[in-house]
Amino acid sequence: MALSDGRSLAGMRLIILVVVLLVAPALAEAPSRGILLQATRNTRDLGGLPTANGVVRAKAVYRSGALCYLTAADTRKVNALKIATIVDLRNNREVMKEGPDRVKVTRVVVLPMTNSRGTGQEAYHYLIRENEVAVREFFRLLATPASYPLLFHCSAGKDRTGILTALLLMSLGTPREVIEDDYLQSQRNSPGLVVEKAWLQEVFDAVDYAGGIEAWLVGAGVDRDVQQRVRANLVTPAPR
Repeated sequence: MALSDGRSLAGMRLIILVVVLLVAPALAEAPSRGILLQATRNTRDLGGLPTANGVVRAKAVYRSGALCYLTAADTRKVNALKIATIVDLRNNREVMKEGPDRVKVTRVVVLPMTNSRGTGQEAYHYLIRENEVAVREFFRLLATPASYPLLFHCSAGKDRTGILTALLLMSLGTPREVIEDDYLQSQRNSPGLVVEKAWLQEVFDAVDYAGGIEAWLVGAGVDRDVQQRVRANLVTPAPR
């Protein structure tokens, strides 16, 4: 019995070490990934996060809150990123209330994500099940080289944006601990924003129930060829 307990303890220590090694690069990268703006504190580059075969290519995909309240200085900073495509996940009512984004881009694609009921965790349960069109079109954009650099956002940049970020990173093979850490970064960026691990778990559970991220995406209309092209566009060798 003592030998078994010892092996269990050693196994647990090994698991913890592996997790730390996986998460550490993302944590170390977090400050440099942030795009510091006055109007929103939740804009960041996904570049540098680990994937199954390297890291996410830098300066290719950005997640953000809405860009409708940008100051003139913010606008200059975002324009300097030379974004080619903005994906706006807000619905028409939100856009009319908050206003359009204050940046110059080649293309704006509106892919409203909505939920039929609930808030918090319940909202996530429905968001992940009721927005196949937005997911499908989002991945089709990511499969097209001309879409880059691409920035996607909702209002606060934490829920709908967080769900698409999780799906994207899972498709690239990013460890879930890193995905979760990036999700929680929204609250670290702006303490007034509320995010909960249990909410994101709704996404993980839906993917697991489908048999994994590849199968889930196929079920949402994102075929394997599109998934492979997204990986080809976004995964680059890790720096040494």
